[in-house]
Amino acid sequence: MIRVLVVDDHPVLRAGLEAVLRAEPGLRCVGASHDGATMWRLLRRTRPDVVVLDHRREDEDGLELCRAVRGEPAAPAVLLYTAAPSDALRDAAREAGAADVVDKSVSTDVLFDAIRLAGRRLGVAPSSTEAA
Repeated sequence: MIRVLVVDDHPVLRAGLEAVLRAEPGLRCVGASHDGATMWRLLRRTRPDVVVLDHRREDEDGLELCRAVRGEPAAPAVLLYTAAPSDALRDAAREAGAADVVDKSVSTDVLFDAIRLAGRRLGVAPSSTEAA
C-alpha cells in the first residue's frame, strides 16, 4: 500500500485527488494540505511514501518545498504536480529531488502510475491486489 499526501491550495482539486485516491486499490491518501505548515504537520504524523505537491502555490514555492521535504530523514518521494510543465521545470524539479513532474491535465491512470513508480523507487511493496 502506497501512502500519499496531497498538497494543493485549490480546495476542489485537493478534494478530488483525495476522492480518487481513496477509490484506487494499492493507494491510500493519508492526508491533504492547503499550505506548507499543515503539510509539515501531516508529513511528520502520517509518514507518507509519496507527496503529490502543487508546483505553484500562493504561500510557498513548490520547488523549495520539494527540496526541504527531500532533505528530511526517511524522506518520501515527491511528485511535482503542475498545470504548466516544461523542460526547464523538469530539470529544476529533478535538481530539487523530485521523482517526476506530472501535468495536471493527465488522466488519473497516468497520475496513479507516476505515484506507484515513485513509491517503488523508495522500495514500497505493492499491495496484494496489485501483485495479482
